[in-house]
Amino acid sequence: MNCSSEVFQLRKAGLLDEALKKAREAFAANPNDIWLQHAYGWVIYDLVKREVLLFEQHKSPPGKLANRFNEWLAEYRQFGTNERPGLLHSRLLEQVIKGSKAWPYFLDFARWWGSEYMRPEDKQPFMANNGKQLPSLELRLFYAIGRETTHHVGGLDADLLNWGKTQLESALESFPNDQWLHYYKSKALLDEGKVEDARHCLMPVVRRQQRAAWVWTLLGHTFESQDPDKSLTCYFRAVQVAAQPQEVANTRISLAHLLAGAERFEEATVQIRLALEYRQSNNYSVPQALIQLTGSDWYRSFSKRTDLPAEPDVTEQIDLILFGELKYYLGVIESQNVMKELAYVAFNPENGAVLLYRKFKGILNVAVGDLIEVAMDGNKAIRWRATSITEIPGFCIDFDGELSQRAGQPFGFIITDDRERIYVHPSVMKLKSVAPDSRVSCRAIMSKDKQGKPGWRALRWN
Repeated sequence: MNCSSEVFQLRKAGLLDEALKKAREAFAANPNDIWLQHAYGWVIYDLVKREVLLFEQHKSPPGKLANRFNEWLAEYRQFGTNERPGLLHSRLLEQVIKGSKAWPYFLDFARWWGSEYMRPEDKQPFMANNGKQLPSLELRLFYAIGRETTHHVGGLDADLLNWGKTQLESALESFPNDQWLHYYKSKALLDEGKVEDARHCLMPVVRRQQRAAWVWTLLGHTFESQDPDKSLTCYFRAVQVAAQPQEVANTRISLAHLLAGAERFEEATVQIRLALEYRQSNNYSVPQALIQLTGSDWYRSFSKRTDLPAEPDVTEQIDLILFGELKYYLGVIESQNVMKELAYVAFNPENGAVLLYRKFKGILNVAVGDLIEVAMDGNKAIRWRATSITEIPGFCIDFDGELSQRAGQPFGFIITDDRERIYVHPSVMKLKSVAPDSRVSCRAIMSKDKQGKPGWRALRWN
């Protein structure tokens, strides 16, 4: 039996340590044997997978995983260039990503692995056993690069840091609407001191993830140096929507610092108490920033109080942060499609927006022909509100006139005193029993017919 077959047999029998020893000995004697390299690589894959599973089950500490990764992946890099692209190369990356948070050298490995070696199947979403669709291996790699680039920014080689940022930019070109990529990009911009750019990049994520504490914490960071009041609002929202206390363990410290700076000592005391309680109940060490807060005279004065204030309701301030800077456009409900569960609002003859019932609460109850205001983020509708305005000059107007309808025709026209002709579609004609030559009133919009000719079209009877 040749060496590669022996390594494969040992691996198949689950004797990974023996397989690794045999692979190392054989590789030292014959480093150019492609089949041996392949067998060696699959042993390393199994070892990495086993260690990651132990780590996820909290049976192996982060330091042990990092040391094992250092050893095994250094061995793989001796011959791994011959495996890319390929199943082994991709499968190994899957496991490395799972343990990447505990491995300080992940970025260096990712750069060597080479995102350009993604197979077509690595770019497809992954379907889990429970039927849930998960991000592709390609996206998971970019997420891990984004996380590590921003998490270890102070201790990274400048060249490696720039590579990580370049990868993040490239990923955003391929996935411009991915919220996690925008999140990491905003963190990178914040690290560079570009707080306004970071906020602009993060805001679409916040609007989609309004119940996630992490987005509010990061948004609060972008306001700290420019608008502490808005930063306070974001931190309060973060601690109020957090599903688990660990999500905002550090946010409460930041919040307490800002409250103390604003001389809101009673509220700051509440946050310090909660931050301490979480760490004490879990036997976690208390960071120096929290120790300094507990040593202040005002905290000692208020810490025994039982009548400290509740956290404020920041809903109104949050709405201003989320939507206050958005531009609202005046439009008219042109149609309601109950079957497809959507309304269409028109801003002019060429432009409009779709409002899904499930995303825009109450829009189903707005009548066709009613005017509303819609906040837009680029080409996407974000929010709507009612308005007291009843017409859009040149586009949506009420008309009075006589109804003209030929015998046997399902449609009609309203002829105004100024000789304007308003087309009345059969669907509108059916809404009201009106005899020809009757005096009627309608709300109409300027639209185009099939030939592209502009003209007025009735939306509803008044």
